[in-house]
Amino acid sequence: MKKGWIIALSVIGVVIITIIILCFTLFTVQSVKIQFWTSTAEEYDEQQIIESSQIKTGKNIFFLNKNAFSDNIEKAFPFLKVINIETSFPSTLTIHLSERQSFYSLQNDGQTILLDSELKVLSTQASVLPAIEVKSEIIKLDGSQERLQLGENIQPGQFLQIDLLQSFYDAILLNGLSREDGIGMIKSVQFFESENQVFGNAELGLKMTLNSGREVFLHNANYALAYKLAKFFAVEKALPSLAPNLSDEVLNGSEIHINNYIGSDYSQEESYFYLVYQGQIVTK
Repeated sequence: MKKGWIIALSVIGVVIITIIILCFTLFTVQSVKIQFWTSTAEEYDEQQIIESSQIKTGKNIFFLNKNAFSDNIEKAFPFLKVINIETSFPSTLTIHLSERQSFYSLQNDGQTILLDSELKVLSTQASVLPAIEVKSEIIKLDGSQERLQLGENIQPGQFLQIDLLQSFYDAILLNGLSREDGIGMIKSVQFFESENQVFGNAELGLKMTLNSGREVFLHNANYALAYKLAKFFAVEKALPSLAPNLSDEVLNGSEIHINNYIGSDYSQEESYFYLVYQGQIVTK
């Protein structure tokens, strides 16, 4: 009986030792690959990306801190987004990447700052230098410095926390619009405050200036922003039929205001619009 136990324990010991040896030999990082999920505007040195990740060959593939590797890459290359790091047994890692796109630009403490839709700082540069080209499809955060209070020494790779803008891009996508269609008409965005006429409290809104010159006010934008954007897109598209009694001059020069009914469920149907021309409401 003792002999049987000795044999069994010996077999178990051999198995354990074999597993340990495999973990430190076969199942170790031997190669790292790069795969881009999107086309890129810039050329990237794949070896530099791998080196920036600080992935070390020979490390056990089961005990890797992939989040740290992703953070290392995104700090070294602000325009890159790590989708995931895939493990292919027994010894290969594949880093899946996409290139971030500039979405917002703003001026802060003498700098021009470019942000993507997730509010990651892609680049910073002294405003007096012309090298950063702010393209027409990038939304300018205009007149918002006092509210943003971003502070000094903003560096590429940081993520900023800015009310409402965290969900602005998602709200555009929820309306079934592409990035180009959604922001193609928007020139700048800034915050404004308006008084709730029922409760008397101040509500934070978003003012959009379109490339056409029209100004759009999304009131109480902390609530149901996607529905209010949907209302705006619908109104902008059908404005002549929605206000047939107004002249072209008034229609083209009017501000669009979007708000929600008090006590509503914040759906598009529970929001309403009105037009303001030269300070006067011209629709009911």
